[in-house]
Amino acid sequence: MKTTLTVAGGFLARKSSQLLSAGARRITAIIKVSCATCVFLCTSLTVNAQLNIVYTSNQPDILLKKNIAHFPHLSTLLKKLRNNHNNTTLFLHGGDSFSPSAISLFDNANNIIALANKMDVSLYSVGKRELTYDIDILSLRSLDAQFPIISSNVIDKRSAMVVEGLLPNYRFEVEGFTVAVASLINPRALITYAPELAEISAMASVLPEIIENQKDADFKILMTDLKKPASLEIAKHYDFDLILVANDGIDEIIKQGDTTIVLGGGQDGDTVVIEYDNNSNKLTARVEQLSNYQADPNIIAFIDQYQRRLGKIYNEKIALAASDFNTEKKTIRTRETALANIFTDALRNHENTDIAILNSGSIRSSEKYAKGHQFTRGDIQQELPFGGYFVIVEITGAELIDILENSVSRIEYIDGRFLNISGMSAIYNSSLPAGSRIISVKVGEEPLVLDRFYRMAMQDFYLKGADDYTVLKNKSTLNNLFPKRRIWHIVTDYLSKLKIIHASPLNRLVNQAVNEN
Repeated sequence: MKTTLTVAGGFLARKSSQLLSAGARRITAIIKVSCATCVFLCTSLTVNAQLNIVYTSNQPDILLKKNIAHFPHLSTLLKKLRNNHNNTTLFLHGGDSFSPSAISLFDNANNIIALANKMDVSLYSVGKRELTYDIDILSLRSLDAQFPIISSNVIDKRSAMVVEGLLPNYRFEVEGFTVAVASLINPRALITYAPELAEISAMASVLPEIIENQKDADFKILMTDLKKPASLEIAKHYDFDLILVANDGIDEIIKQGDTTIVLGGGQDGDTVVIEYDNNSNKLTARVEQLSNYQADPNIIAFIDQYQRRLGKIYNEKIALAASDFNTEKKTIRTRETALANIFTDALRNHENTDIAILNSGSIRSSEKYAKGHQFTRGDIQQELPFGGYFVIVEITGAELIDILENSVSRIEYIDGRFLNISGMSAIYNSSLPAGSRIISVKVGEEPLVLDRFYRMAMQDFYLKGADDYTVLKNKSTLNNLFPKRRIWHIVTDYLSKLKIIHASPLNRLVNQAVNEN
């Protein structure tokens, strides 16, 4: 069955002119079928045919080395569905994939879009990690994409309009059958990633606009990176057939009334397949194991091109593990860990500051390293894929208390703001109310002095006040910012000098509420 593109002046025109009209970019101008900025994927659909949707998200690392089925296997699944179902298969990407990735650190996520082009993604929804490099890079990537990138609530604060190159929503027009798709990003992205140029419109105002726009569609989809409870709440109050939630954990399919909620994503060897029968109005969804499919050699060859570019640098051995080390997410975001301590020591040692901090959210590989492991440069860059630059600021003891309180304020949520520290120690109690959890602090062996100034090493990320570290926002730096040194470079050099790394006793962050050390 033949698939054709019907252009109503928009998506292909945008590719040639690389510019949307100002009216089309206004956040309030939710795109409708009749507007001049839509493209419809028009597919002849027999009466009893199915619409198939393949959904994934949270796929930042195209070089995934773990023994897990990945993009090459997903490509084979897509080809099978497209061949068997006469081109009535949509590949919807839930985003949240521009970071963390060693390659994206170098090419600003161009590799993510290039691979998505290669795999014929039908549509890409903006998630929080698409704001890692701020919206100008997102705009550039949209011009590289051979598919629409949508967000219904991210706007450019400079123009109060939709980010240039993005669409606020999209429609796939099947003969006699319309699929409408909208996208919402979690407002917490502004706290976690601190983009300087982005604003996120309130969901209370955007959701009614989405509903109004989709009211004449046959099948209504919302894509989002909101958490599960918020997504269920939307399903309770708004009329969507399908809510696709970008998820980095276990895939889950939930039915609530007439709405199916799919939590899917993560580089864990599976994807979600949704089937909708337009004749019976029946929707089914399943988690599909990618290991059931052969790897597509064309995708392997594509990924190998990137692997070869980094191979020589990545494989250089720098240090031997004399102990077991662990960077698993649930561990490093809730307690002190040995390898994170070493990373933070590297920052303090670099310019001999009084103290140093490194947020656990910047450590991403979620690995276990056995004693005897040979650490490579690739290991460290995989652990610290956001990059970030080294800076020194001066803070008072009172400000340090504020910083440490924020660090442990969301420990029960496994939040990336939890800090690794060097040159100091703290006792806290996670059972106390947030904001009142720090019991005592020492810098070196001396009690903290509230009105004394301390030199602190950290990454420049916190100069934006990210993760609610407002006390650090716009702090003046003491070190020359040029030439800039990335955090992972400093850590790699430090480990290279040590040559052998040991797990020291864990006594920097002691939680009175649990016996963890």
